[in-house]
Amino acid sequence: MLKEDEIYKEDIKGIQLICPICNATKIVKVSKKMVENSKALLTISVPSNYLCEHGFQAYIDKWFCVRGYQSVDLELTNLEIYETGSKKIDGIVTYVLSSVIKKIINRLKNDEEDGVILGATLFNQKGNVLYFSLPDEIFLNMIRQFELQKLDQEIKLNKMIFELENNQKIFTEFLKVEDTTLTIVLLFPSVIGISDAEFYLNNFKISVMEYEDPIELKRKEQLRMKKIEEAQKRKAERKEPSNFWVYSKITSESPLEELDSIYIDKLGIEIDKKNILNMEEIIEISKSKTFEGKIYFSEKFINLMEGLAWTMKDASTLLSKLNKKP
Repeated sequence: MLKEDEIYKEDIKGIQLICPICNATKIVKVSKKMVENSKALLTISVPSNYLCEHGFQAYIDKWFCVRGYQSVDLELTNLEIYETGSKKIDGIVTYVLSSVIKKIINRLKNDEEDGVILGATLFNQKGNVLYFSLPDEIFLNMIRQFELQKLDQEIKLNKMIFELENNQKIFTEFLKVEDTTLTIVLLFPSVIGISDAEFYLNNFKISVMEYEDPIELKRKEQLRMKKIEEAQKRKAERKEPSNFWVYSKITSESPLEELDSIYIDKLGIEIDKKNILNMEEIIEISKSKTFEGKIYFSEKFINLMEGLAWTMKDASTLLSKLNKKP
Protein backbone atom coordinates (compact mmCIF):
# COMPACT_ATOMS: atom_id res chain seq x y z
CA MET A 1 0.00 0.00 0.00
CA LEU A 2 1.21 3.47 -0.81
CA LYS A 3 1.73 5.63 2.24
CA GLU A 4 -0.59 8.58 2.69
CA ASP A 5 1.85 10.68 4.65
CA GLU A 6 1.89 14.14 3.12
CA ILE A 7 -0.32 16.43 1.04
CA TYR A 8 0.75 18.88 -1.65
CA LYS A 9 -0.67 21.86 0.23
CA GLU A 10 1.66 24.33 -1.45
CA ASP A 11 0.91 23.08 -4.96
CA ILE A 12 -2.87 22.55 -5.02
CA LYS A 13 -5.95 24.75 -4.96
CA GLY A 14 -9.61 23.90 -4.43
CA ILE A 15 -12.03 24.61 -7.29
CA GLN A 16 -15.78 24.12 -7.06
CA LEU A 17 -17.20 22.20 -10.01
CA ILE A 18 -20.91 22.10 -10.89
CA CYS A 19 -22.38 19.41 -13.11
CA PRO A 20 -23.96 21.15 -16.14
CA ILE A 21 -26.70 18.49 -16.23
CA CYS A 22 -27.90 17.98 -12.63
CA ASN A 23 -26.12 20.86 -10.82
CA ALA A 24 -24.38 18.55 -8.34
CA THR A 25 -21.31 20.23 -6.82
CA LYS A 26 -17.97 19.16 -5.42
CA ILE A 27 -14.73 20.92 -4.53
CA VAL A 28 -11.74 19.28 -6.17
CA LYS A 29 -8.08 20.16 -5.73
CA VAL A 30 -5.85 20.62 -8.75
CA SER A 31 -2.21 21.55 -9.30
CA LYS A 32 -1.59 25.32 -9.19
CA LYS A 33 1.34 25.02 -11.59
CA MET A 34 -0.74 23.04 -14.06
CA VAL A 35 -3.31 25.84 -14.16
CA GLU A 36 -0.85 28.74 -14.10
CA ASN A 37 1.37 27.24 -16.82
CA SER A 38 -1.47 26.39 -19.21
CA LYS A 39 -1.28 28.44 -22.41
CA ALA A 40 -5.05 28.78 -22.66
CA LEU A 41 -7.90 27.36 -20.61
CA LEU A 42 -7.14 24.22 -18.62
CA THR A 43 -9.53 21.35 -19.36
CA ILE A 44 -10.56 19.11 -16.48
CA SER A 45 -12.28 15.91 -17.56
CA VAL A 46 -14.66 14.69 -14.84
CA PRO A 47 -15.61 11.00 -15.27
CA SER A 48 -19.08 9.68 -14.51
CA ASN A 49 -19.72 8.51 -10.93
CA TYR A 50 -17.04 10.89 -9.63
CA LEU A 51 -19.07 14.00 -8.88
CA CYS A 52 -22.38 12.51 -9.97
CA GLU A 53 -23.62 10.01 -12.55
CA HIS A 54 -22.70 12.34 -15.44
CA GLY A 55 -19.39 12.84 -17.19
CA PHE A 56 -18.41 16.34 -18.31
CA GLN A 57 -15.52 18.74 -18.93
CA ALA A 58 -14.77 21.96 -17.04
CA TYR A 59 -12.65 24.81 -18.43
CA ILE A 60 -10.49 26.71 -15.90
CA ASP A 61 -8.67 30.01 -16.55
CA LYS A 62 -5.36 31.10 -14.99
CA TRP A 63 -7.20 32.81 -12.15
CA PHE A 64 -8.80 29.46 -11.15
CA CYS A 65 -12.24 30.53 -12.31
CA VAL A 66 -14.53 28.10 -14.13
CA ARG A 67 -15.23 29.64 -17.55
CA GLY A 68 -17.61 26.96 -18.82
CA TYR A 69 -18.71 23.33 -18.93
CA GLN A 70 -19.37 20.77 -21.64
CA SER A 71 -21.12 17.42 -21.30
CA VAL A 72 -19.34 14.30 -22.57
CA ASP A 73 -21.00 11.96 -25.06
CA LEU A 74 -18.32 9.23 -24.94
CA GLU A 75 -16.24 8.44 -21.88
CA LEU A 76 -13.07 6.45 -22.50
CA THR A 77 -12.12 5.58 -18.96
CA ASN A 78 -12.63 6.39 -15.30
CA LEU A 79 -9.55 8.40 -14.35
CA GLU A 80 -8.97 10.61 -11.35
CA ILE A 81 -6.22 13.21 -11.19
CA TYR A 82 -3.70 13.18 -8.31
CA GLU A 83 -5.27 10.35 -6.35
CA THR A 84 -3.68 7.29 -4.81
CA GLY A 85 -6.26 7.30 -2.06
CA SER A 86 -8.68 10.09 -1.23
CA LYS A 87 -10.31 11.33 1.94
CA LYS A 88 -13.70 12.97 1.63
CA ILE A 89 -14.65 15.53 4.27
CA ASP A 90 -17.74 17.71 3.76
CA GLY A 91 -17.68 17.15 0.03
CA ILE A 92 -13.98 18.10 -0.31
CA VAL A 93 -11.69 15.52 -1.90
CA THR A 94 -8.12 15.73 -0.59
CA TYR A 95 -5.52 14.05 -2.79
CA VAL A 96 -2.66 12.30 -1.02
CA LEU A 97 0.60 10.99 -2.45
CA SER A 98 3.45 9.09 -0.84
CA SER A 99 6.78 10.88 -0.46
CA VAL A 100 8.35 8.54 -3.03
CA ILE A 101 5.66 9.33 -5.62
CA LYS A 102 6.11 13.05 -4.98
CA LYS A 103 9.85 12.73 -5.58
CA ILE A 104 9.13 11.00 -8.89
CA ILE A 105 6.73 13.79 -9.89
CA ASN A 106 9.25 16.48 -8.91
CA ARG A 107 11.89 14.71 -11.01
CA LEU A 108 9.53 14.72 -13.99
CA LYS A 109 8.77 18.42 -13.50
CA ASN A 110 12.48 19.30 -13.33
CA ASP A 111 13.26 17.27 -16.45
CA GLU A 112 10.42 19.06 -18.28
CA GLU A 113 11.84 22.44 -17.27
CA ASP A 114 15.28 21.34 -18.50
CA GLY A 115 13.80 20.21 -21.83
CA VAL A 116 14.88 16.59 -21.44
CA ILE A 117 11.24 15.53 -21.81
CA LEU A 118 8.28 17.44 -23.21
CA GLY A 119 5.64 15.92 -20.95
CA ALA A 120 4.73 12.90 -18.86
CA THR A 121 1.83 11.01 -17.31
CA LEU A 122 1.94 8.71 -14.30
CA PHE A 123 -0.75 6.06 -13.64
CA ASN A 124 -1.21 3.76 -10.69
CA GLN A 125 -2.45 0.15 -10.88
CA LYS A 126 -6.09 1.21 -10.77
CA GLY A 127 -5.65 3.47 -13.80
CA ASN A 128 -5.85 6.69 -11.77
CA VAL A 129 -3.65 9.54 -13.01
CA LEU A 130 -1.11 10.66 -10.42
CA TYR A 131 0.58 13.23 -12.67
CA PHE A 132 -0.33 14.67 -16.06
CA SER A 133 1.51 17.12 -18.33
CA LEU A 134 1.20 15.53 -21.79
CA PRO A 135 -0.54 17.46 -24.59
CA ASP A 136 -4.26 16.65 -24.58
CA GLU A 137 -4.28 14.86 -27.95
CA ILE A 138 -1.36 12.60 -27.03
CA PHE A 139 -2.83 11.93 -23.58
CA LEU A 140 -6.18 10.82 -25.04
CA ASN A 141 -4.48 8.64 -27.64
CA MET A 142 -2.46 6.90 -24.93
CA ILE A 143 -5.63 6.31 -22.93
CA ARG A 144 -7.15 4.64 -26.00
CA GLN A 145 -4.07 2.42 -26.29
CA PHE A 146 -4.41 1.32 -22.66
CA GLU A 147 -8.13 0.67 -23.15
CA LEU A 148 -7.41 -1.51 -26.21
CA GLN A 149 -4.79 -3.42 -24.26
CA LYS A 150 -7.30 -4.13 -21.49
CA LEU A 151 -9.75 -5.52 -24.05
CA ASP A 152 -7.14 -7.86 -25.55
CA GLN A 153 -6.37 -10.18 -22.64
CA GLU A 154 -4.07 -12.38 -24.76
CA ILE A 155 -1.48 -9.62 -25.27
CA LYS A 156 0.72 -8.76 -22.27
CA LEU A 157 2.86 -5.69 -23.01
CA ASN A 158 5.87 -4.73 -20.92
CA LYS A 159 6.73 -1.61 -22.89
CA MET A 160 5.31 0.52 -25.72
CA ILE A 161 7.30 2.85 -28.00
CA PHE A 162 5.78 5.26 -30.54
CA GLU A 163 7.51 7.62 -32.97
CA LEU A 164 5.40 10.55 -34.18
CA GLU A 165 5.55 12.17 -37.62
CA ASN A 166 7.59 15.05 -36.16
CA ASN A 167 10.11 12.47 -34.78
CA GLN A 168 9.03 12.98 -31.19
CA LYS A 169 9.03 9.71 -29.23
CA ILE A 170 6.55 8.34 -26.70
CA PHE A 171 7.76 5.69 -24.25
CA THR A 172 5.68 3.78 -21.72
CA GLU A 173 7.34 1.83 -18.95
CA PHE A 174 6.28 -0.01 -15.78
CA LEU A 175 7.89 0.92 -12.46
CA LYS A 176 7.77 -1.20 -9.31
CA VAL A 177 7.52 1.36 -6.49
CA GLU A 178 6.91 0.51 -2.85
CA ASP A 179 4.17 -2.14 -3.02
CA THR A 180 2.56 -1.12 -6.28
CA THR A 181 3.29 -0.90 -10.00
CA LEU A 182 3.18 2.45 -11.79
CA THR A 183 2.85 3.10 -15.51
CA ILE A 184 4.83 6.07 -16.78
CA VAL A 185 4.35 7.70 -20.21
CA LEU A 186 7.11 10.02 -21.41
CA LEU A 187 7.19 12.35 -24.45
CA PHE A 188 10.70 12.99 -25.77
CA PRO A 189 11.69 15.81 -28.17
CA SER A 190 12.63 14.95 -31.76
CA VAL A 191 16.36 15.50 -31.09
CA ILE A 192 16.37 12.60 -28.61
CA GLY A 193 16.98 9.25 -30.29
CA ILE A 194 15.40 5.97 -29.20
CA SER A 195 18.65 4.71 -27.63
CA ASP A 196 19.03 7.98 -25.70
CA ALA A 197 15.43 7.73 -24.50
CA GLU A 198 16.02 4.16 -23.28
CA PHE A 199 19.20 5.31 -21.50
CA TYR A 200 17.17 8.03 -19.75
CA LEU A 201 14.53 5.51 -18.72
CA ASN A 202 17.09 3.10 -17.26
CA ASN A 203 18.66 5.90 -15.22
CA PHE A 204 15.21 7.06 -14.18
CA LYS A 205 14.32 3.61 -12.83
CA ILE A 206 17.60 3.44 -10.92
CA SER A 207 16.95 6.84 -9.34
CA VAL A 208 13.42 5.74 -8.35
CA MET A 209 14.90 2.88 -6.35
CA GLU A 210 17.10 5.39 -4.50
CA TYR A 211 14.02 7.41 -3.50
CA GLU A 212 12.77 4.64 -1.25
CA ASP A 213 13.76 4.65 2.41
CA PRO A 214 17.01 2.59 2.77
CA ILE A 215 15.73 1.09 6.03
CA GLU A 216 12.48 0.03 4.35
CA LEU A 217 14.38 -1.41 1.36
CA LYS A 218 16.61 -3.39 3.73
CA ARG A 219 13.55 -4.67 5.60
CA LYS A 220 11.91 -5.78 2.33
CA GLU A 221 15.09 -7.53 1.21
CA GLN A 222 15.43 -9.33 4.55
CA LEU A 223 11.79 -10.39 4.39
CA ARG A 224 12.23 -11.62 0.82
CA MET A 225 15.33 -13.63 1.70
CA LYS A 226 13.55 -15.12 4.73
CA LYS A 227 10.69 -16.29 2.53
CA ILE A 228 13.15 -17.84 0.08
CA GLU A 229 14.94 -19.67 2.90
CA GLU A 230 11.64 -20.91 4.31
CA ALA A 231 10.54 -22.11 0.87
CA GLN A 232 13.84 -23.93 0.36
CA LYS A 233 13.56 -25.45 3.84
CA ARG A 234 10.03 -26.68 3.16
CA LYS A 235 11.22 -28.09 -0.14
CA ALA A 236 13.99 -30.07 1.59
CA GLU A 237 11.64 -31.38 4.28
CA ARG A 238 8.75 -32.46 2.12
CA LYS A 239 8.30 -34.73 -0.83
CA GLU A 240 8.25 -33.28 -4.28
CA PRO A 241 4.80 -31.77 -5.01
CA SER A 242 4.47 -33.82 -8.18
CA ASN A 243 6.13 -36.50 -10.26
CA PHE A 244 6.01 -34.24 -13.31
CA TRP A 245 8.46 -31.37 -13.72
CA VAL A 246 10.59 -29.43 -16.17
CA TYR A 247 13.92 -27.87 -15.24
CA SER A 248 14.10 -24.36 -16.67
CA LYS A 249 14.74 -20.69 -16.13
CA ILE A 250 11.85 -18.24 -15.95
CA THR A 251 12.74 -14.74 -17.16
CA SER A 252 10.23 -11.92 -17.23
CA GLU A 253 10.41 -8.11 -17.28
CA SER A 254 7.13 -7.95 -15.35
CA PRO A 255 6.64 -9.22 -11.79
CA LEU A 256 5.40 -12.83 -12.00
CA GLU A 257 2.62 -12.21 -9.47
CA GLU A 258 1.01 -9.78 -11.95
CA LEU A 259 0.92 -12.28 -14.82
CA ASP A 260 -1.76 -14.85 -15.61
CA SER A 261 0.60 -17.14 -17.49
CA ILE A 262 4.35 -17.81 -17.20
CA TYR A 263 6.82 -18.15 -20.07
CA ILE A 264 8.97 -21.27 -19.57
CA ASP A 265 12.33 -20.58 -21.23
CA LYS A 266 13.26 -24.20 -21.93
CA LEU A 267 9.89 -24.95 -23.51
CA GLY A 268 9.48 -21.67 -25.37
CA ILE A 269 5.78 -21.57 -24.41
CA GLU A 270 3.54 -19.90 -21.84
CA ILE A 271 1.68 -21.98 -19.26
CA ASP A 272 -1.17 -20.84 -17.03
CA LYS A 273 0.01 -20.28 -13.44
CA LYS A 274 -2.78 -22.44 -12.00
CA ASN A 275 -1.14 -25.51 -13.59
CA ILE A 276 2.18 -24.91 -11.77
CA LEU A 277 2.22 -26.41 -8.28
CA ASN A 278 5.23 -24.53 -6.86
CA MET A 279 4.21 -21.13 -8.23
CA GLU A 280 4.41 -19.41 -4.83
CA GLU A 281 8.03 -20.47 -4.38
CA ILE A 282 8.91 -19.39 -7.93
CA ILE A 283 7.38 -15.93 -7.37
CA GLU A 284 9.33 -15.36 -4.14
CA ILE A 285 12.66 -16.39 -5.67
CA SER A 286 12.05 -14.30 -8.82
CA LYS A 287 11.73 -11.13 -6.70
CA SER A 288 15.47 -11.18 -6.02
CA LYS A 289 16.91 -13.15 -8.94
CA THR A 290 15.99 -15.08 -12.08
CA PHE A 291 14.35 -18.37 -11.13
CA GLU A 292 16.07 -21.54 -12.29
CA GLY A 293 14.97 -24.95 -11.11
CA LYS A 294 12.23 -27.54 -11.23
CA ILE A 295 8.77 -26.38 -12.28
CA TYR A 296 6.15 -28.86 -11.10
CA PHE A 297 2.91 -29.54 -12.97
CA SER A 298 -0.29 -31.15 -11.77
CA GLU A 299 -1.09 -34.68 -12.88
CA LYS A 300 -4.39 -33.48 -14.34
CA PHE A 301 -2.55 -30.98 -16.55
CA ILE A 302 -0.05 -33.59 -17.77
CA ASN A 303 -2.88 -36.00 -18.61
CA LEU A 304 -4.48 -33.24 -20.66
CA MET A 305 -1.20 -32.60 -22.49
CA GLU A 306 -0.85 -36.31 -23.27
CA GLY A 307 -4.27 -36.26 -24.89
CA LEU A 308 -3.31 -33.24 -27.01
CA ALA A 309 0.22 -34.34 -27.91
CA TRP A 310 -0.71 -35.62 -31.38
CA THR A 311 -2.48 -32.42 -32.41
CA MET A 312 -0.83 -29.66 -30.38
CA LYS A 313 2.85 -28.83 -30.79
CA ASP A 314 3.15 -27.12 -27.39
CA ALA A 315 1.84 -30.25 -25.68
CA SER A 316 4.35 -32.54 -27.40
CA THR A 317 7.17 -30.08 -26.63
CA LEU A 318 6.29 -30.13 -22.93
CA LEU A 319 6.14 -33.92 -22.77
CA SER A 320 9.49 -34.27 -24.55
CA LYS A 321 11.21 -32.13 -21.86
CA LEU A 322 9.42 -33.70 -18.91
CA ASN A 323 11.50 -35.02 -15.95
CA LYS A 324 14.85 -34.41 -17.67
CA LYS A 325 17.72 -32.90 -15.72
CA PRO A 326 19.82 -30.20 -17.40
